[in-house]
Amino acid sequence: MNTLSRLMMTMSACLAAAAPAFAADTAVEPVTVRAVAHFGFDRAEVRPADQAALLAEVASMKDVTWQTVTATGHTDSVGPAGHNQRLSERRARTVKAYLVGKGLDPAMVATQARADAAPSAPNTTATGRAKNRRTDVEFRGVRTVAAR
Repeated sequence: MNTLSRLMMTMSACLAAAAPAFAADTAVEPVTVRAVAHFGFDRAEVRPADQAALLAEVASMKDVTWQTVTATGHTDSVGPAGHNQRLSERRARTVKAYLVGKGLDPAMVATQARADAAPSAPNTTATGRAKNRRTDVEFRGVRTVAAR
């Protein structure tokens, strides 16, 4: 079993675990990790290079109890608005399916679709449009810290 597989198994176990009860002398701090999956033009398949990146940092954080994951699909500005909305929905669902396939509870992963409403780069160049064909993933959880 390779390192990434072990990390994903560890993360799956952490994500599947029920939220722990915290002792009175501990506090919790929020933890947010963001990842991005990029897509080809008019495509909704997660690229192999992005698959590992989606989980790498999260899997390495063993002291975090993950609570929610949000996958938000985006498109570039090319094409009709309705098509782009549906494409961004498919991209978000594809990322959710990938994460669920790695062991995340489906109820924990929400999806959103923004089409071309929130570009991360200008849509005036091919490079900018490529950056906008993405799904942003946000993992939110908590970790215990000593009370101050």
